[in-house]
Amino acid sequence: MEFLCASSEGKITLFGIPFDSTTCFRPGTRFGPDGVRFFSENLEDYSPELDKSLQDVAFRDVGNVEVPATPEGMIKAVESFMESVEIPVMIGGEHSVTYPVVKSLVERYGELTVVQFDAHADLRDEYTGTKFSHACVMRRILEFGCHLIQVGIRSGTREEFELMKSCERITFLKTPKELPIVLGDVNTPIYFTIDIDFFDPAFAPGTGTPEPGGFSPLEFFEAIYKLPPALNVVGFDVVEISPPLDPSGITQMLGAKVVRELILKFWG
Repeated sequence: MEFLCASSEGKITLFGIPFDSTTCFRPGTRFGPDGVRFFSENLEDYSPELDKSLQDVAFRDVGNVEVPATPEGMIKAVESFMESVEIPVMIGGEHSVTYPVVKSLVERYGELTVVQFDAHADLRDEYTGTKFSHACVMRRILEFGCHLIQVGIRSGTREEFELMKSCERITFLKTPKELPIVLGDVNTPIYFTIDIDFFDPAFAPGTGTPEPGGFSPLEFFEAIYKLPPALNVVGFDVVEISPPLDPSGITQMLGAKVVRELILKFWG
């Protein structure tokens, strides 16, 4: 099974990381990559808002990365895989899978701005006995020296919110409306990570830790369409989609559309 319109060549490599070993509430995100691929078959290749088609973008879908069940093993496997990837488009899996992809890009480019759409801060130093939990992923990414732009965070510990306010390398945006203006001043390579629980559970019920009070797909896409055209985007991911928790498939369908629109916006 491949994502809609994938070919056998291109600088853009779509892949899945079916990993959810540190999930702290309800598992199932390991089924996310194939769930999103399946629902991409119900998408049109053409985006009317962008007036672009996936048929005009060369990207390949290489399937899922085989990863061990431990966070450390997963990280090592993905780092090795990333050696052959120029522009990553990754489908998770839980949010911890973002860590090795970003680590590889930081080593490649030297500096990176990470834009995180999420309900949760993911800034814990340790959770459930590991520093590589999905609840710690942005804390680990900060340690690379990245600038982190957090969009829509509405859940976390007191300590996490204090860090968001005090850390000079974190920019917090309460809504996505401000993002096009903020990114207009960014000169570094940019990586986007979209946790599906950024969206309100009414639009994306298929996720392990849903958080009420989220955003609509319309609010997200309006912000994406307004992004400056000259951004140096070097990859993105969509994570935390759990198909077993959404038999209707609307979460998987939303994930597939996010992938299509971001590919066309950034490289179409």
